[in-house]
Amino acid sequence: MNKSCALSVLITVGLLLISRVGIAAPRPSDDEAAIRAAAREWIVHFEAGDLDGLMALYMPDARVALHGQSMRVGKGAIAAGFAPALAAKPAVEFLLDIEEIQVSGGHAFLMSKYWYTSHGGGMPDLRDAGRSLLEYQRDTAGQWKILVDIDQATPDVAFPPPPTAR
Repeated sequence: MNKSCALSVLITVGLLLISRVGIAAPRPSDDEAAIRAAAREWIVHFEAGDLDGLMALYMPDARVALHGQSMRVGKGAIAAGFAPALAAKPAVEFLLDIEEIQVSGGHAFLMSKYWYTSHGGGMPDLRDAGRSLLEYQRDTAGQWKILVDIDQATPDVAFPPPPTAR
């Protein structure tokens, strides 16, 4: 048997084995859809004031750096940062316009424009717009979780949000 034929047989056998044990490499489009869904899930929990649901979306050693605030490291510090605003239960709207998603192995980056408004609940009214950069990492169960969450005010993102933001 020549080398070309042997290689062909090995590849065929390998593909058959992979299909038999149910291992399939995720397509980039599947990962991108999962990242989009994770971003939407964050918004659902945030708007609902669900701190536990929100924290379930972060890696244990995650870092959050929101403009105007010190960086928070670890889920405990992140939860402490979000807790006062979420406990007040203000009326919240968080709109997102995803600009780019890049997936490489077990890491992914999402860049987006955002528009945030809140009022009521004894908290000052707030309107904030800017850009966010999220780094996602697969956890041991294969789920995409936030490892780094950074946002900043940017002069090219302002109110009103475009109709495409949701």
